[in-house]
Amino acid sequence: MTASDKRYPTLRPQPIARSLDSLLRGHTGAKRARALAGLRRDWKDIVGAEFADIASPEKFEPPRGRRPGTLLVKAMPGAALILQHDAPRLVERINSYLGANAVGKIQIRPGAFPTVKKQKRLTAVDPEELISAEHHLRKRRVTLNDRLEKALARLSVRTGPKN
Repeated sequence: MTASDKRYPTLRPQPIARSLDSLLRGHTGAKRARALAGLRRDWKDIVGAEFADIASPEKFEPPRGRRPGTLLVKAMPGAALILQHDAPRLVERINSYLGANAVGKIQIRPGAFPTVKKQKRLTAVDPEELISAEHHLRKRRVTLNDRLEKALARLSVRTGPKN
């Protein structure tokens, strides 16, 4: 049997998470990235609503040698005093999530952290407003292409009369 006669099994598609795990396994920042992603995802469950509203995790440095792990937390202005006072309790909660002695100290950086924007809900469009907008466009001699005209027509049909 020659080498060309050997049949190699075909590879089936794999979940991307499995591929990423194997690629990142040897990378030095992989452990840090996984820990920070988990902290960000479960932050409210880990520290509680009272702390989640005023602070968010920004950067995680895992422990190396005798140096303890450090978590950089971005806090709302004026909340640093509260976080400093409750730091031991926060470290305990975070270590219960990440593992024993993962975080030895918390650094606090003041600043507003990004909030999740609420998605806008679609509201019904008044057909009269739609007709007046279309009339306004035609008055200004703006030509509508076929796709836009069809979309406007569908929109006016879907919304129906206003109650």
